[in-house]
Amino acid sequence: MLWKERGVRTGSYMCFFDPPDVFREHFYYMVSCGFFHCVDGYRVANDGTRPPLFFYITGGELLLEYEGSSYSAKKGDMILINCYRKHCYFCKDECEFLFFHFNGESAPAVSDHLISQNQSPIFRLENKNVIYNNINEPIMRLCYQESATDDTLSALVYSTLCMLQTGSMYQTESPSTAGSASITERSIEYIKAHIHQNITLQDLAENAGLSPYYFSRLFKKEMGYSPIDYVSIMKINYAKLMLRTTSGSIAEIAESLGYSSESSFINAFKLRRGISPHKYRKLDEQRQNKLYHITENM
Repeated sequence: MLWKERGVRTGSYMCFFDPPDVFREHFYYMVSCGFFHCVDGYRVANDGTRPPLFFYITGGELLLEYEGSSYSAKKGDMILINCYRKHCYFCKDECEFLFFHFNGESAPAVSDHLISQNQSPIFRLENKNVIYNNINEPIMRLCYQESATDDTLSALVYSTLCMLQTGSMYQTESPSTAGSASITERSIEYIKAHIHQNITLQDLAENAGLSPYYFSRLFKKEMGYSPIDYVSIMKINYAKLMLRTTSGSIAEIAESLGYSSESSFINAFKLRRGISPHKYRKLDEQRQNKLYHITENM
């Protein structure tokens, strides 16, 4: 859903979950997750009534006040806080981050343990690329209204917390793994920065400093998609976001995403989503109206 809050820019999304009782009683479970792009004015303060929270900072700086101390987290840093304790986090200039709230019977205690072990709620780890790749794709898929099972979300929470544990097999990457993750991450950032252009395999390979053949093999091994398939998926996800949050015409969206024509965009969208962009927008409008009326009657 689109989350409107002071200091949160358009394009930020937050998803909420309602897991069954068996997950609440016996497992960790995800309460919410999302991606926020924030500017000056974004501030969250709470006296300790929320479940634990994990951040991965993807850009800018997020400031934190926690347990009587002040902290600063920048790109590549992670934050873990037990939100059942008094806390405040805010942005002075600009900041982007992935995040998820999670809970479970031992979730607060585990959060306290990891923070104490790290001697700080700010985690600066060698395995940051592994953690980023672990959470980025699932969270962005959820923000783009893809579905996920409760056990998948629970596993995502467990795996992320395990990667924060000192001595975890994921704490130190081998040189080959670290290099591969870095190349993949740089490629994804390149795709995001050039999403409005026609991105070719040659463009991506040159950006990575590799041959197209070797780069394709490396990227697919890391991401599970070929580079061009990933570009197509990213473009359609951006298109979905634009269809839901802007009034731009189908032709304008096609042009802004680097498609050669409106028809090529429509065909690509149908191939990935099974419906036309126009029908997708109509269905989303109907869903939003239904949600609005439900909220009004609560």
